[in-house]
Amino acid sequence: MEKFMNLIEIKVKTTQEAVPAVSNILMEQNAQGIQIDDAKNDGNATVITYFPDDVDIKKIKKDVETQTKKLIDFGLNPGNVEVVISDIEEKSWAHNWEDYYHAERITRYLTIVPAWEDYQSKESDQLIIKLDPGMAFGTGTHPTTKMAMQALEMTLRGGEKLFDVGTGSGVLSIAARKLGANQIEAWDNDPIAVEATKKNFALNPGMNNIKVSVNSLLDGINGKADVIVANMLADVLLPLIPQAVEHLDKGGKFITAGIYADKLEIMLKNLKENGFKINQVTEVDNWRSIIATKGE
Repeated sequence: MEKFMNLIEIKVKTTQEAVPAVSNILMEQNAQGIQIDDAKNDGNATVITYFPDDVDIKKIKKDVETQTKKLIDFGLNPGNVEVVISDIEEKSWAHNWEDYYHAERITRYLTIVPAWEDYQSKESDQLIIKLDPGMAFGTGTHPTTKMAMQALEMTLRGGEKLFDVGTGSGVLSIAARKLGANQIEAWDNDPIAVEATKKNFALNPGMNNIKVSVNSLLDGINGKADVIVANMLADVLLPLIPQAVEHLDKGGKFITAGIYADKLEIMLKNLKENGFKINQVTEVDNWRSIIATKGE
């Protein structure tokens, strides 16, 4: 017999720029996964999530609204913030996610498939990534994640050592392994993200020897990598740049995503000042990603 529960939906209306930060605010309230609606491409976005009906939803709404509006103190524009709550009809939790998420082709080779979906590829070279969006940190289909995965597909040739900084759901580490990276280490400063990553690793064969742990950027990390990938806001990426210099081998690749359009120039300036050569800048809506190479 299926277990049913009543759910409360929260929609946070904000800007595309603030989506990652708002998602993090919701996850800190123990939200059950994240859905992002930014289809209008007008700079605005709605972040959607669900809570069981036994939580103090009025307190959660107040906290989320307050913290989202305070993002302006950290250099982000949250726009005209509106937090809307509503009950949804009783149905199984698993089926609730199934209504929204299905297999999606992300790159030439990589396809993300929800954990519950029995997906059979018709192409022999298609690489399947299984994710559980109900765990945390969304479905892996946000534009910034897509750009990071595309950059990995362009960069990796097999056998590389890769550092995944701010791993979130672990999707980029899984993609890197599918694309041939040999040694992978992943970190996130949020213990919830680390646990979500471990669970998503368990859904994908061949991930058992990827190291994942709690850490702030590359603080205290030893060793060097061939590739560093980080999908985070520019304000977090900027202090990572000098760390990347220290942790990349000569000619190593630094892949960054999560960069809002108005932060691109300061990212490029800092990369160049730290000796990186810019190989490629990709644009999707108001988001940017960069592939850079460490110089001499």
